[in-house]
Amino acid sequence: MLGSILWMDRVFMFQFMVSRPIIMAPLIGLVMGDVRVGLLVGASFELLWLNAPPVGAYLPNDESFCAAVAVPVAVCASGSMSSTAAAGLSILMCIPFSFVGRLLDTHLRTINERLVPKGEEVSERKVSRALKKALGRSYLYAFVSIGACAMILTAVTSLISGLLPGMVLVPLSYMPAVSIVIGLAALVSKDFPRRAHTGMFILGLSLVLLMTWIL
Repeated sequence: MLGSILWMDRVFMFQFMVSRPIIMAPLIGLVMGDVRVGLLVGASFELLWLNAPPVGAYLPNDESFCAAVAVPVAVCASGSMSSTAAAGLSILMCIPFSFVGRLLDTHLRTINERLVPKGEEVSERKVSRALKKALGRSYLYAFVSIGACAMILTAVTSLISGLLPGMVLVPLSYMPAVSIVIGLAALVSKDFPRRAHTGMFILGLSLVLLMTWIL
């Protein structure tokens, strides 16, 4: 319920920036009793998509939807592994669901446009009624979508989390840090020539492997 309300701040109401992963993920983690996991997930998603803000008509993949789904998954996984590994597992599993959030956002924008007929003189009362209907429908769609995705992934997580060997858990524990590095690298290399991106990727991957070997 909280994830759905905070997700709506992204486009459909208020826009106080509480839909940003760095804010909404710790809040959901607080409600679920694990702020640390929420903060790990939120910081990872915030910086991973730092270079793709929703400006104007551009709709990037929805990191807010992704965070709302990932925190319950991470909290579920934290029962059988460390917080960092649980956050890493949830990030890895939930990144594809950023596409689901984008599709939901696009669909809601499309159907909400039909609430007020074009070319007709519309009274203030009809506009108010259309706004209430749009908000109610947006929340319902978000609640069902986020709830369904979270339930499916937490069920899968509860089945596999206790079966993962240590050689898998160690790389997963580096996923939050790797996500932050990738996000910062994408921001820094935004204005780089296209040919330099390959070199930056190889350098970043080498540094991550070096850190893994040292630690």
